[in-house]
Amino acid sequence: MELPAGAELLLILMGSGSDPAVFDSPGQMAPGRANIRHHLALGVGRHRCPGTARARTEAAVAAVAPTLGPLSFRAPLRAPVVEPSPTG
Repeated sequence: MELPAGAELLLILMGSGSDPAVFDSPGQMAPGRANIRHHLALGVGRHRCPGTARARTEAAVAAVAPTLGPLSFRAPLRAPVVEPSPTG
């Protein structure tokens, strides 16, 4: 596609990971595909999302979590009471 000089262009990156010319079966979840990092979901270069590291960590945990079995978390029913010290 040719654009005239000075033309305005709007890029929408939401569909960038669904290009069949880049990804075989783009609508299928395939974390082991060879070109898994050829997506633009978290931006690139100086426009990279500042939460990229957290998002990748959460994705890795989510991928492993089903293999861990049921998890149990215990939280206190109420906040601990802190008594004031007698010296002030």
